[in-house]
Amino acid sequence: MPPKKNNRAGPVLRKRPTQQAEPTGSHKLEADATQKATVKSQATPRTSRSSKPGAGHAYGVSEQERNEDEEKYAKHLVNNYTHRGIDRLLDFAQPAATAGQEAAQNDDFISDAMERILTGKKLPNGSGLDRRLLMPLARGIGKWAKVKSSIKSEKPLYGYFSDFVLFVAQCLKSVAAGNNTHIARLVLPAERTDFKPDDSNDSRRIDVGLAERDIGDSVKLVSLNSYADMLCIAEAKHSRALDKNALVQLFLYSANLYARQANRRYLWGLTICADEVYACMMLNDGLFISPAMRISELAGRKTLISWLVRWSMCPDDRLGYDPTIHRVIGQSDADVGGNNNGDDIDDIMYTIDCYDDKSKKTTTYITNRTIMSADDMLGRHTRCFVATRCSDFDTESSGEEVVIKDAWPPAKYPPLKDPRDEIKLLRKIHDTFKKGTPDHIYPDMIVGGHVRLNPKDKSAIDTTDAIFNAAGIDRIDPPSDSDVRSTWNQQPLRAHRRIVMSPVGHSLKKVQNEAELIIVLVEAMQCYSSVLGRCGVLHRDISANNILVVRDGEDTIPRGLLIDFDFAIKVDTQERSARPARSGTMPYMSIANILNLDTPRTALDDWESLLYVVCWLATVGISSDHRVPDAELAEMPIRQWRTGTTKMIANAKRTHMHTGDIFQSNIVKEFCAQYKLLPRFAKALHKALFGNENCPGAHLDDVDDEESSDDDDEDSGDKPTDSPNDPLVKRGAHVDEILANLDKVLDKFKRKALAALTV
Repeated sequence: MPPKKNNRAGPVLRKRPTQQAEPTGSHKLEADATQKATVKSQATPRTSRSSKPGAGHAYGVSEQERNEDEEKYAKHLVNNYTHRGIDRLLDFAQPAATAGQEAAQNDDFISDAMERILTGKKLPNGSGLDRRLLMPLARGIGKWAKVKSSIKSEKPLYGYFSDFVLFVAQCLKSVAAGNNTHIARLVLPAERTDFKPDDSNDSRRIDVGLAERDIGDSVKLVSLNSYADMLCIAEAKHSRALDKNALVQLFLYSANLYARQANRRYLWGLTICADEVYACMMLNDGLFISPAMRISELAGRKTLISWLVRWSMCPDDRLGYDPTIHRVIGQSDADVGGNNNGDDIDDIMYTIDCYDDKSKKTTTYITNRTIMSADDMLGRHTRCFVATRCSDFDTESSGEEVVIKDAWPPAKYPPLKDPRDEIKLLRKIHDTFKKGTPDHIYPDMIVGGHVRLNPKDKSAIDTTDAIFNAAGIDRIDPPSDSDVRSTWNQQPLRAHRRIVMSPVGHSLKKVQNEAELIIVLVEAMQCYSSVLGRCGVLHRDISANNILVVRDGEDTIPRGLLIDFDFAIKVDTQERSARPARSGTMPYMSIANILNLDTPRTALDDWESLLYVVCWLATVGISSDHRVPDAELAEMPIRQWRTGTTKMIANAKRTHMHTGDIFQSNIVKEFCAQYKLLPRFAKALHKALFGNENCPGAHLDDVDDEESSDDDDEDSGDKPTDSPNDPLVKRGAHVDEILANLDKVLDKFKRKALAALTV
C-alpha cells in the first residue's frame, strides 16, 4: 500500500520503520551554518548569506554571540521588513472557492453564539451547541473582553486566548457533526504555556502554541512539546504599547518552525497585546501584519473568529505547508524532538516529490535525515536532505544516497527562462563533464525542476506569484530605487526549485588534520576552475559551507566537492568576469565584493574568498579538538571580518591583506599552534593574490578617501567610486597571470599534503 503521508505539523505517529535506520554508507553530508552577519541598520549586503539562527556550532561563533545577533536581526526585521494594517491579509487563508460562503456562515454562527453567552442570552433552538461546554470557555473570553490598553501581567492572556480558540473549535466541531462541510481540521491550543519546546536549541520560552488536529478529535488543550508539531505561535504582552516587542519575539521563535518543519513554505503567527490581537504572515521577503483585532469590541472578536475559522477550513498549502513534501507517519514521540542539545535535525522523515523540468517526470524520494534547515526568517529558505529513492508501493528506499536541495532563490520572469537558474547551470555542468569526465569530482545533477504544487497542472509552478494569486492579489515588483520604501504587495519574485544530486559529502569539520583540509580545498578549487573554464560558470560564493569532504571509505584520502551554485552566473569563457554585484557569505566575501566596487567580478574574488576560508578555519580550529575558546577568539583581529558595517569589515581586510608582514603579524600569527602546513599555504595564497608586482597590496594609495566615517549609510544605493590607484582595480588587468600563480600554489601544496599523509 502507498506510504502514509501527512502535511500537518502534528500527525498521529506510529513507530519508525526499522529499515529506515541510520545508513551505514560512508558518503554523508553534514552541512554547517554560516555566521549571520551582525545587523547594523542595513549594513549587511542584501544578497549575502546569513546564518541559521540555530547554528550554535558555526565556525567561530559563540552561543551568546549568536543569541545577540538573533535579537538584533529580529529588531531589524520589525523595523525594515514589516508591513502593518493589511486589510486583505485574511484572503491568503481563504478556503477553496466552493467553501467561501460556508466560511462566512460559520463566522456569523460562532460570533452570534459567543455574544449570546457573553450577554447571558439563550442559544437558538437547533443550533447543536452544548451550552455546558461553552460556558466555562466564555468566562475567560468575558474577562479578556474587559481588558483595555494594558493589564498587570501577560500570564492571564494565555488562558483567555486559549479559551477563545477552544470556543471556536467547539462550535466548528458541532457544525461538522452530521454535516458534509469543508472544515478540514481543528485548531487547538497547547496545554503548556510559557514553555521551552523540547526540540529548542536555546533557552527561550514561547507563550502559546497552536496545533492542528483531525476534526474527529476531542476539543481540548493538546499535548504540544515541540516546534515540529506546531501550526503557529502566539506571543503575548501585557500592554498595547509593547506590540513591537511582541513581534520581535514572535519572529525569533517562529524561525524554529522553519528549522523543525521541512514542509513549510511560509508561516503564520499571532501577537496578543492586552486586548489587541494581530495576525502575522511571514514570507521570504516581507512580514505582513493585520489590522488590530480589539477583543474588547464585537468587531474585533468576530475578526479573530474569522481567522480561526479560515485556518480550520483552508487547504494545507494556505497554511504555509508544501503539499509535495509529506511527513511520514512512522515515528514515535521520542523520535521527534527527543534530543537534548537541539542540534540534531535528522529526527523527522519525509517523502519528497521531485519534478524534473526536462523529462517532465516526478520521482519520489524518502529522506534519511535533514542536514540543513531553513531557520532564517527571510531569504531562500534553503533546505538539504540526504535521501534515497522510494519504491513504488512503500516507504522502503532503493538505490544510492543522494542530496536533495530545496530553495526559494530570486527569479526573473518567467522563472523557467531565468538565465541565472541554478538548475540550468548544473545541467550545463552535467552535460559538459559527461562528454569529458574530469579528474575531480563535481555536483552531478540527477533531477532538477521547479516545484509543482498541483500534479494535475504541471504548468503551474510554485512562486511568490502563486502565493499572491491564490489570495486573488497581484504581486508587484519592488521599486528599483532602494531608498524608496516598497508597499506590502511589492515583493521580489522567487521561484521554488528542487534539485537532486550526487555525491553526498561531509562538512569540512570531518577532515582529520590540516593535510586533509588542504587536499579537500585544492580539489574543490580545481573543480571551480574546470567549471569556469569549460562551462563558463562563475561560482561567486566560496565559503566553508560550500566545500565538502567526500570519502570512498573510512581510511581513504578525502576528496573535495564544490557545491551550491545559488549565486553562480553564466559568463563568457574568454572574459570570465561578471558585472559588479554583491554576493557571497560573511566573513569570506572579497573586499571588492563587500564594498560593491564598480569593477568586474572575476575568479580572483572567489580565490580571495578561499584565502579567507583558510584563515578562518586555521584560526578557530578545523575540529573540536583544536577549537579556540570564545574569549580568546574575541580578541583576535580576524573577528573584525564579521562584525560592524560593511565598510568597517572591508577596511579591516584591506589592512590585514596589505603586505605579507601585516598579514603574518595580524592573521597568520593567530593560527592554531599545531598547524604547520596551513600557515605556509595561507601565505602562498596571499602572496599570489596581493603580492603581484603590478598591483601589490590591498590599500588605496589615497587611504583617507576610503576610510571616511564608518557611520555612513552602507546601503544608500551609491556605488563606491573606484580609484585607478586601487590595487583591487588594478589587478583586473592581471587576472590570468595571478590565476596561473594560484594554480602553482595548489599543485605545490597538494603534493605536500599528500606527502604528509603518507608519513
